[in-house]
Amino acid sequence: MLVRKRRSAWKVWPVLGSSFFIYPALAQTVNVPAGLPPTVNATYQEVGMGGWTPPTSSTTQQISGSGSVVSTTTTNGSSTDALQSMYSQSWGYAAAQNASTLGVNPDALAATCVVESGCRNVYTANGNSSITGAFQMSNGTYNEALQKALASNPSLASSITNTGVSGQQDPATQAVAAAQYLKDAATSLQNAGISNPTALDTRAYYNFGPQRGAQIATANDSALMSSYVPSNQLASNGISSGETVGQWKSSIAAKMGSAASSPILSS
Repeated sequence: MLVRKRRSAWKVWPVLGSSFFIYPALAQTVNVPAGLPPTVNATYQEVGMGGWTPPTSSTTQQISGSGSVVSTTTTNGSSTDALQSMYSQSWGYAAAQNASTLGVNPDALAATCVVESGCRNVYTANGNSSITGAFQMSNGTYNEALQKALASNPSLASSITNTGVSGQQDPATQAVAAAQYLKDAATSLQNAGISNPTALDTRAYYNFGPQRGAQIATANDSALMSSYVPSNQLASNGISSGETVGQWKSSIAAKMGSAASSPILSS
């Protein structure tokens, strides 16, 4: 009889044991240190970019390599709509940082990408043209400007994916070439008498080349665009033969928004 009782008690024990481990599981809670955050703090961390914190109108945190928060700041934000459009892209902050490294104002770079592609990484190369990407550069112009940028600032090589022509389809890499080209445009226009060239001033240089760029930037608003640009190029850019320089500049400024007046060279 005693053996049976012991066996009976032993058989009941797993049931009680199971109940013991199940019920506490139903009452589990998650403890969050200091409670849940009242707002979402945007954080940005790019490989090889150190502790750079991009400008923003919200709260940002600077993150160290170990993942700890170095600092938390809140700024009012004064960037242009064009820059915000570029920042909305996954590559936007890297492109801005690369431009700043070259001494080019990210607002002016963003104004260019807004006009060229709406800051979208589009593939438009075809059998007749190699122009492609967010900044719509041809292979020749891209490669020449990229190599010039890398020669003047070798540290940029560590922040881009490919130093060859094949890297053109990466917007952050193409931004290096575009920024260098804008820097060249600003230098050219300074030599032409424009002391502090803006994104709007350099637009013709970027669109139609150095010689025509300087001519249009310094032309009277009443002059015809056809006086400087061949008819086939006017047509491919949606410019009518009777359009004046002033009208063309107004249409470009409308696309660029407040970034149109942004200087190319950062102070």
